[in-house]
Amino acid sequence: MTRHHTRHQRGVGTLAVSSLLLFVVSIVAFYLNRTTLFEQKTSANQMQATQAMEAAEAGIEWATGMLNLPYDISTTCAALSTTNASFRKRYVVTQWNAGTNPTTNVVAATNTFPGCRLLATGLTCSCPDVPASGTATASLGSTAAPSFTVAFADVAGDAEAVRITAWGCTAQAAACTQGTAGGADANASVSVIVKLRPILRAAPASPLTCGTSCTVGGSYNIVNGDIPTNGILVNAGTTISTAPGTSMTTLPGAPAANALVGNDASLAALSSADPTCSSSQMFNAYFGSTLEQYRDQESTRVLSCTSAADCKTKLQTAYDEGARSFYFDTDVQLSGNGTLGSRTDPVTLVTPNGLTVNGTWDIWGVIFSNSADWNDLGTGAANIRGAQVTCASYNNNGNGTITYDAETLKNLRRQTGLFVRVPGSWRDF
Repeated sequence: MTRHHTRHQRGVGTLAVSSLLLFVVSIVAFYLNRTTLFEQKTSANQMQATQAMEAAEAGIEWATGMLNLPYDISTTCAALSTTNASFRKRYVVTQWNAGTNPTTNVVAATNTFPGCRLLATGLTCSCPDVPASGTATASLGSTAAPSFTVAFADVAGDAEAVRITAWGCTAQAAACTQGTAGGADANASVSVIVKLRPILRAAPASPLTCGTSCTVGGSYNIVNGDIPTNGILVNAGTTISTAPGTSMTTLPGAPAANALVGNDASLAALSSADPTCSSSQMFNAYFGSTLEQYRDQESTRVLSCTSAADCKTKLQTAYDEGARSFYFDTDVQLSGNGTLGSRTDPVTLVTPNGLTVNGTWDIWGVIFSNSADWNDLGTGAANIRGAQVTCASYNNNGNGTITYDAETLKNLRRQTGLFVRVPGSWRDF
């Protein structure tokens, strides 16, 4: 064999091996490229699914937070300074002003779907009014961005719970609802049951409860016709003193003197351990929390005032904005005239300091203070419909009436309580 022929054979062999190697490399490169594309697509899908799930979870958190905010809102979910309706009253207590017998039970608006769009600049939200018929859905514009809407439903057998369902979508122009979620690249839906944790855990058993002494003078009236509380009028840790002009009205046929319960050992023990309200023992016995916890919750409006006029102005302004739970970190002085709350919309006034009322006030709800001094001047007459509790002593030498109102106290639980998640109720779809 010639040397030229040998070199030719070697060239053919090298070419064949090179071709084979090139083919193998091409197959591997194709496979790797295919795998890379698949992983990129999987990663994109996972990111979109995660965004949709996070948007749905954001909807649950947003709705829960809005239910616990006390202020009235507009159709853009912004706070109003004039009375309209809070998020809770708008969507969860839909029979708030229905007819002559409104209820404060949880009755969800199942035909209305508020929501938000998550823009780079923040949330754009819509809280439509509940229509008399048909449905109403959040109006969120047409910007392609993640969004969510929420819906509410009653929980069978529980008048203090509601199920929140949220739909979350990745970027799409339409608002994310149950009907439009399928048009997004990814969507998710989650739901959770939230239940009221009442601010007032244990209602007082009398219209007037004093940690130490109760002194009722002037021309004051104390009324309790509530059978479950046995018509108790005054409950005190030590002594009870009443002036000749004081009127006492208890259950029919029962002597008023028998409705005055003084030297209550349990109250005396609480007051002795907490004479200045600083350890919250007396407060905790009725509210199930410390004063600080009550002060710091979302629905409480914290106020500081320097005079009777200042107290009245700040309290009235906060009340007009929708607040119903109040905490004063100073002494409270109220003068002039005013009305706070109603039987279906009561208030809670709390201060670890003293409270003095001069003038004509109508207050529906519960008042809690370290001590109270009701000096109603002139023709003023302060009236409380609900109950009042003091850590220490109480003194009254004015006019007016305090009436135990069980319905007001019941409604107080549902209107000023916080909605919290029920463990184990979370579901995704």
